[in-house]
Amino acid sequence: MRGVEIEVQSPFPFEALPRVWGWVERFRHKVADDFSPKTLEKFFEQMAGQWPRLKTWAIYAGGELGGLVTFERLSPWAGTAHVLLKPDFQGKGVALRAVRQAVVEMFALGVGRLYFQVFQGNLAAGSLIVNLGGRREGCLREHTLQDGKPVAVWQYGLLKSEFEERNRGISIRQ
Repeated sequence: MRGVEIEVQSPFPFEALPRVWGWVERFRHKVADDFSPKTLEKFFEQMAGQWPRLKTWAIYAGGELGGLVTFERLSPWAGTAHVLLKPDFQGKGVALRAVRQAVVEMFALGVGRLYFQVFQGNLAAGSLIVNLGGRREGCLREHTLQDGKPVAVWQYGLLKSEFEERNRGISIRQ
């Protein structure tokens, strides 16, 4: 997919949320804890409750929908974001190219910092943030439970200035 056209559109089509549930099934252990929704119905209910306060983007590769990016403003200065890609899009060069586009739009909303929480061991998510210019800033030890066992969550931060420096000269609309 490296040579395929990547398109990022806002908003993500709400009616396509059931697809996201299907994408996540193969890697739930990397993105969900014991308190996450366990059924499509509960997932849809949770997302419906959050939807009004989120800005969302759909990721298309070669015209195929395969990713969801969400952004939530936490304060006038900071926000948090999440990225979910269908397994067929993972490891194909789609995430970095697409998320770069969404992050440009997030920073254009006036925030100066993005904050990410990643389960310990989810190296793909951490690598994506670092490749955008972010840093791992800390570890919340035994922050939540997975399969009834305490797990750590890594905290990452991406500053607007670091993002711009890291991505200077890169065509965002790739």
